Amino acid sequence: MAGFEGADHINGFGVPLDINTRNGHTARLDEDYAALAAFGLRTVRESIGWRMVHQQGEAGLQAIVAQAEAASRHGLQIVWSLMHYGWPADLDPLQHGEAFADAFAAHCGRIARLLDAVDGPRPVYQPVNEISFLSWAATQTGLIHPYLPSDPANGFLLKRSLVRAALRATDAIWAVDPAARILHTDPVIHVEAHRGAGPLASAAAAREHAAQFQAWDMIAGRLAPELGGAPRYLDIPGLNYYHDNQWEHGTGARLYWHRGDPRRRPFADLAESVWKRYGRPLCIAETGHIGEGRAAWLDHMAAEVLDCRTRGVPIAGLCLYPIVDRPDWQSATHWHHSGLWDVPDADAGNFDRRLNQPYAERLRHWQAALDDAPTPIPVYPSPPSVRSPSPMTNLIVFSHLRWDFVYQRPQHLLSRIGTRFPVLFVEEPIPGAPETRLEHYQPCAGVVVLRMHLTSHGAGFHDDHTPAMRAMLAGYLAEHGIADYLVWFYTPMALPLARDLTPRGSVYDCMDELAAFDFAPPVLIERENHLFDQVDLVFTGGRSLYEAKRGRHPQVHCFPSSVDHAHFGQENVPDHPDQAEIARPRLGYYGVIDERLDLGLVAALADAHPDWQVVMVGPVAKIDPASLPARPNIHWMGQRRYDELPAFLAGWDVCLMPFALNASTRFISPTKTLEYLAAGKPVVSTPVRDVAEQYAAVVPIAATPAAFVAACESILARGPEARRRVAEDGAAVVARTSWDATASAMAALLRQVDEASRPIDDASDLAVARSLQEIASRPAVTAL
Repeated sequence: MAGFEGADHINGFGVPLDINTRNGHTARLDEDYAALAAFGLRTVRESIGWRMVHQQGEAGLQAIVAQAEAASRHGLQIVWSLMHYGWPADLDPLQHGEAFADAFAAHCGRIARLLDAVDGPRPVYQPVNEISFLSWAATQTGLIHPYLPSDPANGFLLKRSLVRAALRATDAIWAVDPAARILHTDPVIHVEAHRGAGPLASAAAAREHAAQFQAWDMIAGRLAPELGGAPRYLDIPGLNYYHDNQWEHGTGARLYWHRGDPRRRPFADLAESVWKRYGRPLCIAETGHIGEGRAAWLDHMAAEVLDCRTRGVPIAGLCLYPIVDRPDWQSATHWHHSGLWDVPDADAGNFDRRLNQPYAERLRHWQAALDDAPTPIPVYPSPPSVRSPSPMTNLIVFSHLRWDFVYQRPQHLLSRIGTRFPVLFVEEPIPGAPETRLEHYQPCAGVVVLRMHLTSHGAGFHDDHTPAMRAMLAGYLAEHGIADYLVWFYTPMALPLARDLTPRGSVYDCMDELAAFDFAPPVLIERENHLFDQVDLVFTGGRSLYEAKRGRHPQVHCFPSSVDHAHFGQENVPDHPDQAEIARPRLGYYGVIDERLDLGLVAALADAHPDWQVVMVGPVAKIDPASLPARPNIHWMGQRRYDELPAFLAGWDVCLMPFALNASTRFISPTKTLEYLAAGKPVVSTPVRDVAEQYAAVVPIAATPAAFVAACESILARGPEARRRVAEDGAAVVARTSWDATASAMAALLRQVDEASRPIDDASDLAVARSLQEIASRPAVTAL
């Protein structure tokens, strides 16, 4: 493959780029395409500059058609990048992500319709070039105008916005050409901890390394599923790889290829990790070197491709990039000397190409040695969902919570762990059904939910349901060839279902003291005792639960509630339309509304200040809705989707945790504590133990209704500086943890109980596990 550099953004100095005009490619399409065909390079990467096409209007669109026709005349297949860092000036992916995504989808649909009418090899589409790189460059460097290297927190938000746009663009393309293949490129990297690094530094390096998968995970629906990703969208991951794609965490010092740094990882290792993660065919979408190193680098990369072949990692192509030399983005007179052809007199207006002979000789050598006749990327109607080629131990999870109820700890953890251990999430059954049937669906990549509809009666995992549930589960496992698995319990009541299973190991994620909840089955405590005797690992959802359970099993690990920083830390989120007409100040709560809430406190809060508006978001469970206090200034909003919560938070002046102090709240570790803080909001809580012991320095604790009202009054009276300081203190607390780190640590422990023939091969996850355990064992945060 060959690629022409097509970046069309406005650089850090405010200069619009048009690389293909600078190196003469626009004027010499026929000559360049003829030269590629003569070299047997028949798949070509080209970029359609969205910014430039928007400016040029109809003339720009006709130029694209003419370019496609020129490629067709020479028998070339084009991989079209539909956004190569630039976009129209009147759009902003950070401030107006929805409008940006819709406009980009319209652009891509228009381009697809134009190209669909051109005869020749079918095009391949890349919606957004290098989502991860662009997100970093626009928020942490001075490369992209008008962004400056002053707001790295926006990097993940921009990544989400670009993924949303890429998904909608893909739908627009498939609406025109359902058989179109979709390429998603990003750099594949390795980040190494500095020599002598301890557990925390090693874990930080591992997190930086793992971030390279975020965009692909979002596209596949594994991360941020609310964006709409799904496995079908991740058709062909394109790996962009250069000599400087490996570096040391913290210092950024490169692990130099030409110096043979022993800490470098082979490219084949990096490619194999992508293949095992997604099971999709890969291509090397960009690679190349500069100056005299071009030929040697091609030798190096060709050898890596051969290594990939021996490992069974499918590499569909290797793209020499750029194929014609290019000027630097920031310095228009500095040429990289990185192409198969140089353009030595381009600055004087002479675009004659000069072939780099050593590079050309090695290209011809490897084309023959690899014996890989150049053919277009194959086209078929629907990109298949290919499972990972390596055997993976499944994870059968028994849960008393439904996946599509409130999005909380099980969903956060298992949507992430599912990338390592495919999850079969077995919900408690739906009783009293007219017929017995098995419902199953895939809410995100790596997770399949089983929902059993039974004619028998009884709440939860009642014993009357057990025979039918065992039979249905056994049938599903046999039908899908699931023989190697671990078992994960969220409730001891499901223990009888595992009687006939033969797991490699088992874990109990004790997220609540379920025996203390209203309507808990009398047999629950006895079953929990048996569960402790049988499982290999116990996780607890908070510190107080850890203290209560740690003496009952030799492997009890404390994993308190964590937070999805990117979701709740969004800035400039518009107010939710359903509360936009409610007056201010607004005091809000979201979560399940059940026996754990002090409804009398909610009423007292509303009565103390009739001008305060109390907004309560969440489903009502296990209590009579008629018992909810009715006041003109209390607004019961009902259950809402997870993706709606940041919009509700955006319109609240104080966030509430009005928990009752009773048996059901003695051991709770509310996830919303960190979520509220991540949104930069002030929080008031009753003295729930885990909140009072861990977060009293940033969350006022109020034991009586009068104290709770006073704490809210104090928050509302704060000035701008005090609000800023409190938000910064909360952000520092939030930064200590994430669901990604927690899931990685749990996965590392799960691998320890997997069979000995599959030892842990990811030391970084173990480092995270040690780090989190170290943090969990530290003394609690106390109020100043």
